Amino acid sequence: MKMIIDFLKKRPLLTAAIGVAFVILSIRALGSRMTNDLEAGVFRLAFAFSGMCFLFLISGSKAFDRSCGTTGYVCKVLWPTLILPAVGFVGALVGEIRNGTPLRPDFVSGILIIAFEYMAVGLVEEVTARGLITDGLLYRFRDNKNIFVIIAIVDVIVFGAAHIIGSRLDTPTAVLQGLLKTLSSGIGALAYLFLYWKTRNLWGIAIMHGALDFIASIPEVLFRQGVKDTTASYVSADAEVAAAGMIIMGVDLLINLVIVIWIWKKHMKDVDFEEIRRTW
Repeated sequence: MKMIIDFLKKRPLLTAAIGVAFVILSIRALGSRMTNDLEAGVFRLAFAFSGMCFLFLISGSKAFDRSCGTTGYVCKVLWPTLILPAVGFVGALVGEIRNGTPLRPDFVSGILIIAFEYMAVGLVEEVTARGLITDGLLYRFRDNKNIFVIIAIVDVIVFGAAHIIGSRLDTPTAVLQGLLKTLSSGIGALAYLFLYWKTRNLWGIAIMHGALDFIASIPEVLFRQGVKDTTASYVSADAEVAAAGMIIMGVDLLINLVIVIWIWKKHMKDVDFEEIRRTW
């Protein structure tokens, strides 16, 4: 075991690749088998800790020591990312009320459970997609002056594409849905990535990421029975569902792009990338 650990410590890029692949593929393969939201939350929390182990092999305690004192700042900067899910929540709430849909009798406990579940989702995705990708590439290619551009491109592609793993892309419409989902999720993830570069605070971005998913999922718990499958496909073969989904993803993409540009211009001016390359 010590030989394996020493081997991985000396190869940050390989360690990051193994960690990212292990977490993403495991969740996509096994997540749909979870029988309830509490089980799904525990499942994702376990994989969040496994991702932290891989991250510790790459950068040691630095990935966690430097996160102190900036959680509030990160949450403050990222609050605009909650606008779209909040609008969606209000729209769904109004629709269910107009339809006379009764509340679930256990909605209070349901909300508490999915709050835990999506905080675990936010943590596992940020540790994996922001922590492992950034640290693995940066520790391997620290001397490359374009490394942050490379990290951003890889992060957009990997995080965006992870959302469509297992989807059938066998028609032009399906391909377009997959492309839109990859871009909307990947571009939106840049907001988290920029704040990770600036603060190295995984906890703050995990909280806001989890809050985004939590807000969007509240109507499921308020009005509907059954577990929400967070590994469900974003690609639909139904023409009407596909059209509506592409509109939503297109709007999401534009809003995310505006937010990312705003964060970059307003909050990244004082970031010394040369120092980050030397001391990360």
